[in-house]
Amino acid sequence: MSSKPKNVLLATGSILVIIASSLWIYYHEFRKAKHSVALHERVGQVLAEQTANLIGKKGHIVTLSIDSKEWPELKTQIQAFRQKLKKLGDYEVREYELDTKDQPKYGVGSGLSGRRYVRTVKKSEKADIFVSFIGAPKLTKEDLAELTRKPKFIAESRSGDNLPALFENKLIDVAVVSRFEFPAPGPEKPKTPQELFTKRYQILTAQNANSVTNAE
Repeated sequence: MSSKPKNVLLATGSILVIIASSLWIYYHEFRKAKHSVALHERVGQVLAEQTANLIGKKGHIVTLSIDSKEWPELKTQIQAFRQKLKKLGDYEVREYELDTKDQPKYGVGSGLSGRRYVRTVKKSEKADIFVSFIGAPKLTKEDLAELTRKPKFIAESRSGDNLPALFENKLIDVAVVSRFEFPAPGPEKPKTPQELFTKRYQILTAQNANSVTNAE
């Protein structure tokens, strides 16, 4: 092999190594450091507080999430949720980690389908409440036909598009949603975890769900 093809191969190999290294650094360092720990801890705590408000100091809780390896903010939320629950009461918690099958729709506050939700409800008959970290499902007529009961349900959601219908049909009790109403209440430069939460999120219930508009 002449020196020219060798040089081309070496250069190509070096570029690939640089790209791979850059991607590794982005996903394992930059992306992990990017999220606000205080904010996402507060999200997890709020989800726990709302759960306790709905079922009291005892109960069987089922959570719905995905592998948090590539979602450090999700890991922070779940850990804060668990810790807060321990302070609020005596709960039995079963955690369902859904297989995303590498579908891009899944993420913090999004991805949960009606079918996956219905299946989880059907095999968790003892659950007093379901808590989703991956959005609120859009339920088809077929999904509703399979849903033999309407359990208490809380969801973290990026968008409020399908929430009014869920609240109207009493299929969800509380949603923690990315803020869509501005200006946000509180100081312009939030300092406390609660101020950060109020700046970025809203708590929706049946009473205020009709005000939802798409934030995206």
